[in-house]
Formats: sequence, structure tokens, C-alpha cells
Amino acid sequence: MPRQKLDQRLLKKLAKRTGKPIKSLREKISRKASQLMISPPAALLYLAKEEGLSITQALDRQPPDVREEVRSAQGSNSQQRTRLSLGSKLSRSKNRKSSKITAEMINLFLKDETLRKRCKKLLQGNNHFDQVIREATTVFEDRLKKKTGIENSIRPLDLVGKAVNPNPHNAVIEVSKKKDEQEGFHSLCKGLILFFRNRTHHTLSDEFTREEALEFCGFIDLLLRFIEQAKVHSDRVKINT
Repeated sequence: MPRQKLDQRLLKKLAKRTGKPIKSLREKISRKASQLMISPPAALLYLAKEEGLSITQALDRQPPDVREEVRSAQGSNSQQRTRLSLGSKLSRSKNRKSSKITAEMINLFLKDETLRKRCKKLLQGNNHFDQVIREATTVFEDRLKKKTGIENSIRPLDLVGKAVNPNPHNAVIEVSKKKDEQEGFHSLCKGLILFFRNRTHHTLSDEFTREEALEFCGFIDLLLRFIEQAKVHSDRVKINT
């Protein structure tokens, strides 16, 4: 296959535009051709276009395969710039979304006073939102203890089993007289302890976003509301303790 020659007129224009010697430009053209996997003549046209030179006439002088290489390379570069631009916009959008969580929003979203006071400043921080999860689950545990009077030394999972026992006839906090509903509430609380509480109390993690932390607080707030509305059987605390 014969060696493809560079367009000398365009090469001289590029040298004049960039102020670089022909030899240096040839090396740059060769590197760009390898990078884009196109021929050197197409790489010259590509670089000339990047420098703001008109390549219409030079492009017309090239065979169809070279013209197609240039169009393909320019299209690929345009797509890459679009992806980078979209990524930047999404990143800025995410940052804007985080900054929109104001004190007023937290006050409106979280009804429980203790939960709100304990988590508001953490939610408005810049990072480490696992602290929000940790504090919210602590508020949840503390509420179960205060509502039932169960001793502080009990393990979190045992506390849930005792306080919101799946059997409404054994539960200290009776959320519902219906067994399946009481059992469902118990399962929610048990999952909360096993997954969220244990994950954030035993290790540090930066996997939670501000939005996720606020959503989690909303979930805790809902559970606390049901607990406050539930019937408390204080006489059951000492049974099977």
C-alpha cells in the first residue's frame, strides 16, 4: 500500500497558524493518527480544524475514505464533549439538589422533635451522612426504651423483639391488634436494626448521600409516629425478661 501523502498547502497553513516547525507538526500528526486510529492525512485535517482553519477545500482534495475518517473522528470527539458536558451538568445538578435541603424543609419533613433536633445539623453538614443514620437509629432505640421502661443493657435486637413483639398479645408496644400487622411492624424494626443500625454503628461509611439520609430520617419519623400512637402494656415488660 503506497504511503499516504500529507496535504502540503494545509500543512504550511497549520505551521503558520501554530508557529510550530513542519517536523514537529508531522510528529504531532502521527501521534494523533495513532490515537484516533485514522490515517495521517485525516489527522492533519482534524488538527487543522481544531486550530480554526477552514478545511473545506483541503477536504475536497482527499479521497472518500479520508473524508469519512475525518467525519468519523469529529463525530466521536463531539460525542465525547457532550458526555463530559452532561456529566458536569449532572454533577452540578446533584450539588444544587443537596444545597436545597434547608432547615425549613427539615422542619416540615420531620415531625418528631427529638429526631429533628438531633439530625438537623448533621443533615446540613457537608459529608459523613452515615452520622445521620447512626443518630436516627439511636433516637429510635431510645424511644423504645423510654416508652416501655425496658432496661438500658438489653441488646438492640432483643429490645425490638421485646418491645414490638410480632404477637400483639406479647408486645409491650401494641401497634395493631391484628397479628399480621403487628408482625409486619416488628419486621420493619428488626430490619432497621440488622441492616442500618449495625452497618453504621460498627463501621464508618461515606456511601450515604444527604438525600438518602433525609429519606431515612423520614422513615424513622414514620415509625416513631406509630410507636407514639400505639397502646403500651407496661405490665408485659417483666414477662420473659
